[in-house]
Amino acid sequence: MDTFAALALATDPPYHSILDRKPDRKSAPLITTRMYKMIFGQAVCQLAITLVLHFAGSSLLGYNTATNPHDAEEQAKSLKTLVFNTFVWLQIFNELNNRRLDNKLNIFEGITKNWFFLAINVIMVGGQVLIIFVGGQAFKIKPLNGKEWGLSIGLGAISIPWGAVIRCIPDHWFEAIIPKVHIRWPWSKKPPVKPEGEDTEAGSPVMPGKAAHSDDESFEPPLRMLTSLRGERARSNIRRGFREYVHDQKAKAKRKAKQKKLKLKGSLAEMKEKR
Repeated sequence: MDTFAALALATDPPYHSILDRKPDRKSAPLITTRMYKMIFGQAVCQLAITLVLHFAGSSLLGYNTATNPHDAEEQAKSLKTLVFNTFVWLQIFNELNNRRLDNKLNIFEGITKNWFFLAINVIMVGGQVLIIFVGGQAFKIKPLNGKEWGLSIGLGAISIPWGAVIRCIPDHWFEAIIPKVHIRWPWSKKPPVKPEGEDTEAGSPVMPGKAAHSDDESFEPPLRMLTSLRGERARSNIRRGFREYVHDQKAKAKRKAKQKKLKLKGSLAEMKEKR
């Protein structure tokens, strides 16, 4: 299901209103604040619905009325099937929320122009219906009745209005609620930062905010320096300006004239020796 959802979203073309967005910086993270907001918000909603159905669904929906063990087992299997079907429909409806990465509410914009998106969603819905009605032994589930199907689809559709509520929350509110956690991986070795004014082993003072590099392996040159490094081939093919270009062309013409003059002198010398 996740593969089909990713394929459907990947085939969704950009819409014209995306040009109204401001451009992102080079240092912008791959997962933005709006993405985090939607991920955490939908996780809270889906966990709440799934856990309530799993732990309290038997008493809320009347699945604990059986007297013999066989009927009790069938009711427990029906409840598990209901939880599974509701969870899948939550993902299917949440896929529509993921069509937008901004805070605008129209998640159906341009949906009729992408037939791949519609076809893949039809395949996903058809596959889920087949799993419920045919895959009883393989998935340890049983077919649901109309009431249970309506409940599953209705609970799954909560993802759409809940997504609209999440989009109405300002981004700076979410950034204030969720603290920024800097994860340091165990294999990332960074040199320690010495306090201001403390000398290194070589006797040179450490600049404020700079790390004391113990060896050459820990030195990381800045990106601006790396972009300025060019080989001979790149330098010979890059035109820095019109004046430099004219100077290079003059030098190249002088070299060619000098080479021709040397060849002419060599040929004249050979002719004199033959005579």
